[in-house]
Amino acid sequence: MKPLNILIYGSLVIAIIFTGTWIYILYSISEIKTLETAAPLRAEAQPTIDNQILLMNASSYIATVAWGALAAALAYKGIVRSVWSKSMFDYSVFKLLVKMRGSTTRMRILQTLEKPMNRQQLANELGLDWKAVDRHIELLLSYGLIKEADGENGRVKHYVLTDDGKHVLELLEKLSQLSTP
Repeated sequence: MKPLNILIYGSLVIAIIFTGTWIYILYSISEIKTLETAAPLRAEAQPTIDNQILLMNASSYIATVAWGALAAALAYKGIVRSVWSKSMFDYSVFKLLVKMRGSTTRMRILQTLEKPMNRQQLANELGLDWKAVDRHIELLLSYGLIKEADGENGRVKHYVLTDDGKHVLELLEKLSQLSTP
């Protein structure tokens, strides 16, 4: 599970629990206060009310922080989605480069292809098996993020970034700057 999703679900659970606790204690204190006005307050009942008020205050602070964390996480998720949708790229490209298995390798390939390279050079540069690089190259070609360079040697294909590939790298750099404080 991604850290952002853990933050969202964790904050939601904590916020609901402590908001419920706060409401329950508020209700029980109001019941005690109602009984107090009907009958004189006994000396042993006072510490119970003080403890409940202390717990109610702590619950309200924890619930407020949890709701704030949930709002911040959802706002960040919305900002990322907004920036990506304004870029005119399909969500499948976002999944390919950010969410899917192997996305970090594909990002490294895009970053490495600032100059034309063949598959073997990429594999050596990234420290990967050339078959793995081959699969990633095929995916990136199908999405139009890289292309075959116009020909130095007819037997060896060199690959370079397309304009879309450069734009995606810039966009992902912008998103990474949003995520780091």
